[in-house]
Amino acid sequence: MDTDLLIALGGVVVIVTAGFFGYGKWQETRSRRTLERTLHTPSHDPLLDAGERGPGDAPGSDFTEEEGVLGPAHRVSPRREPAAEAGFARTPRHHPDSLKEGVDLMVRLESLGGMDAAALREAVMREFRDSPRPVGWYVFDDASNDWQPLTAKTEGQYHLALASLQLADRTGAIGEKEYLRFTGGVERVADHLGAVPGAIESRVTVLERAAALDRFCAEVDVQIAVNVVPRNAPIPGTKIRAAAEAAGLTLGEDGLYRLLDDHGVPLYALADLDGRPLRQPDIKLHQANGVTLFLEVTRIPSPVVFDRMFTFAEKLAATLDGQLVDDAGNPLTPEAGRLIRERIAQIHQRMKAQEIPPGSTIARRLFAG
Repeated sequence: MDTDLLIALGGVVVIVTAGFFGYGKWQETRSRRTLERTLHTPSHDPLLDAGERGPGDAPGSDFTEEEGVLGPAHRVSPRREPAAEAGFARTPRHHPDSLKEGVDLMVRLESLGGMDAAALREAVMREFRDSPRPVGWYVFDDASNDWQPLTAKTEGQYHLALASLQLADRTGAIGEKEYLRFTGGVERVADHLGAVPGAIESRVTVLERAAALDRFCAEVDVQIAVNVVPRNAPIPGTKIRAAAEAAGLTLGEDGLYRLLDDHGVPLYALADLDGRPLRQPDIKLHQANGVTLFLEVTRIPSPVVFDRMFTFAEKLAATLDGQLVDDAGNPLTPEAGRLIRERIAQIHQRMKAQEIPPGSTIARRLFAG
């Protein structure tokens, strides 16, 4: 090797390695398929509007001021965040607090020019009026830095909108047709408004997650019932009314007494053992072969609610000269009550581990109908 070159380099060899990596951050799926509409039959819920989890109903698609366009929409609390340096005035959260990754499939729509609320509402109603499952719609309000449900009163221009589909409810998990119906519908709404939809999770991933969620819900979906039956004569309706009102229960139009929390959410209910409605006009003539107190384990925030219900049942039995029995007619002792309470606590622990707090808004959505 040339000696002069070695001297010039000073015996130092420099090796420079450079690598360049590129990746794509967003991929937009624009599938156009013929979508078949699947139907499901709503069922009646005896605890809230006469019942909770059995084959369930999903909220209807009627447009109301308090709900989103095609499903339950829960207003979220404002939270201030630093203003973005460019683009929107605020940095939006990924989704409203009332929604949850793993429970809801969400797709965001973005429009730099802005989407008119009335035009968005019209497009959504046209596209999703016959949706087999409720679809929630939200808009991001830059002024309040908050996601708000799209309602009949929503006005103005919005740069961001969001559509959501719950992955499972008491009718079961969503299927391929419902996935395609939702994603295709959202894309058509975006096309109509000149907006860009965000990345959409793959069909396989979403359906696997929906099936897993449905399996979990089926495992923890338990109703607890305690019956009070008289030892001798039937129970007069007036005595049932007096005992229920003294315990703070209120009578609903469906003939069920319910204990409500401070927000009007049912904790447990009281019904005629034979399923006959308890109504004010003929309560004096009502004769019951017993009463049933029941609650939905997933929809109460704590086993303490069961404690309250069981204590009330014991007092009711003493007042009405009756006894506590299960659905098979077997006596329910205080020890049996303690075992039931332990079971409730175990279910609640499983729900918390799944990040679905018992009695929360998300739990009430999953176990509605």
